[in-house]
Amino acid sequence: MNLPNYIVFFDFETGGIEPSKPEIQLAAIAVNERFEERAVFESKISFREDEADAEALKLNHYDPALWANAPHPDAVAARFAGFVENYRSVAMISKRTGRPYTVARLAGHNASTFDGPRLRRMFDRAGVFAPFHPIPLDTLQFALWHFQLNGEKKPENLQLSTIAKHFGIDTEGAHDALTDVRLAAKIAGRLCAGMVAGVAA
Repeated sequence: MNLPNYIVFFDFETGGIEPSKPEIQLAAIAVNERFEERAVFESKISFREDEADAEALKLNHYDPALWANAPHPDAVAARFAGFVENYRSVAMISKRTGRPYTVARLAGHNASTFDGPRLRRMFDRAGVFAPFHPIPLDTLQFALWHFQLNGEKKPENLQLSTIAKHFGIDTEGAHDALTDVRLAAKIAGRLCAGMVAGVAA
């Protein structure tokens, strides 16, 4: 199986699902091609409580004391850019200069439609170069392909915790960004292992 040397799984916790609601936490882990964790990133993000949904904050373990010194979103974007610098594993060619360069491969659960667009908007607002591929790998889509190709009955929904439980993965602490990226990485590892086993069979 041809996997990048490193994959950076990432996840936002937010003050609601609408694009206008604020990001309140960003976490990520870098894993190698064997899905072994190599580095961790986690940051609370400053936001206005009146712009967030109270129920979403409760679900995502919001505690004003823990967010008291949370950095501005622009600072979080800069820190995250620095984190992924060490895990660039995707070769690219600059359209402007024709020169080769590398970016990080991101992954996450529902990352293609939810977390990915939010991350790009955060970087655009901050005016920070995004050293990662614009299209993340997505464990939700990966799971859909798995269920379709294997004729396996899908779980009741495709939420991260539900899919994790389907594969026998402990979900304690879910809806914390760092817990969730680790769940997504474990799901991806199980699905990749299943692919390898299927090919071997």
